[in-house]
Amino acid sequence: MPPPKGRSATPPQPAPGVALFAWVKQELLDSIARGEFSADEPFITQREIVERFGVSTTTAVRALGELVADGVVVRRRGRGTFVAERAPSPVAPSGQRVVRYVSPGAAGVHESDLLSGLAAESVSLGYQLAIEHTHSVAHEEEVLRRIAGSGTQGVVLFPRDRSTAVGAVEDMQRRGVAVVVVDRYLPGLPTDAVLFDDFAVGYEVTAAMLDRGHRAPAMLWSESDVTSVRDRLSGHYRALRDRGLPELPERSALRGYDPLDPATRRQRLRSMLESPERLTALICGNAPTLALAVSDLLAMETGFPGSVELASMDQSLPYDVSPLAVVSARLPTREMGEQAAYLVHERIEGSTSPLRHIVLRATVQVADRGQNTLGVIGSMS
Repeated sequence: MPPPKGRSATPPQPAPGVALFAWVKQELLDSIARGEFSADEPFITQREIVERFGVSTTTAVRALGELVADGVVVRRRGRGTFVAERAPSPVAPSGQRVVRYVSPGAAGVHESDLLSGLAAESVSLGYQLAIEHTHSVAHEEEVLRRIAGSGTQGVVLFPRDRSTAVGAVEDMQRRGVAVVVVDRYLPGLPTDAVLFDDFAVGYEVTAAMLDRGHRAPAMLWSESDVTSVRDRLSGHYRALRDRGLPELPERSALRGYDPLDPATRRQRLRSMLESPERLTALICGNAPTLALAVSDLLAMETGFPGSVELASMDQSLPYDVSPLAVVSARLPTREMGEQAAYLVHERIEGSTSPLRHIVLRATVQVADRGQNTLGVIGSMS
C-alpha cells in the first residue's frame, strides 16, 4: 500500500553537515512545491514529522516554526496548520503577482537561510513565492522555458553547476520576465545578480591559514564549474602569490570531491598526505565538504604522520568559528535572499536602471592562538 499523500515511506537522508531541522524544512518545502499539500487540508503535524523523518520533537517544532515565520504555512486557531502559499498553475490568474525561486534544492542551511530571506521579503512586497527545484541541467532549462510563458513576473535563479540555461534566461527576458541570479552569475549573459565577494572569501580564508604557518594547503570542492567556486580559487591563488608561495594545481584543481565514493575520496586524501610536500591544512569549499573531509580522514585504514588543520569557505553552524575548522567564512545568506526579492521587485515595477551585481561581503572568522581547536592527528601504524 503506498504511503499517504505527502508522506514518503523512505525519505532521503540529509547530506553530511546539514542540520536536521534545515533538512526537514527543505523536504517539506519540496512537498509543498510539488502540490502534495493543499491550502484546504491540514498540514503535516509535529508528531507526523517525527515519525516520517525519524527526528526529535524539538527538530520538528523548529522546522515547522521556521515555515510559519517564513509565511509558507499558517496556524489557524482551533483548526491546525495549513499551507499559506502554493505554487500557482502554469498560467497565473489575472492580476496575481508571482515570483518563482528556481534552484537545485540542496536542502542545506545555506539555501534554507537564503530562502528564508527571499520568502519574508517577497511576502512583504506583496508577491506569491513559488518554489521550483531542478534535478539536472536539462531539467533546469525545461523549467525555465516553461516559466517563460506562465505569466510569472519575476524569477530568482540559483543556477546549477555547469548550467546551460543562458538561452532559456534570454527567452524569459525577451518575454518581459524579471530575472535575478543569486550566489553565482552567468558569464555569457548580462543579468541582475546578488553575489558574495567570493574572490575575497578565497583570499582571506587562504591568507588566514598561511598566517597559521601552513605553506601548501589543499583545496576540496563540491562543485567545479560555477563562478563562485572559480572566484574563490582565484582568491586562493592570489593569497599564495602575495606571499611568494607556489601555486600547486595538484592540490587546488577544480575537481569535485563530494560526488565521489568514499574509497576514491580517501585515496585522493591519501595521495596528498603522502606527497613530498607534506599536507598540514585542508581548505574546503563549503561546510558539507568540510564534514566529509573530516569523516574521511578519521576513517582511513592506516594512519598518517602529523596533524591537519581545517578551514571552510562558508559556515553553516551558529558559532563564531565552526567547531571543525580553525578558519571559516560566514556568508550573509539571508541578506542575499532579501536583496534578490527587492531587486526583482524593482524590475517588475518598471525600473530601467542599468543591470547590476550586488556584492555582499562575508566575515572570515579565525580561531585565536590561545583558543582550543580541533585538528585531525594521524599516526603511522
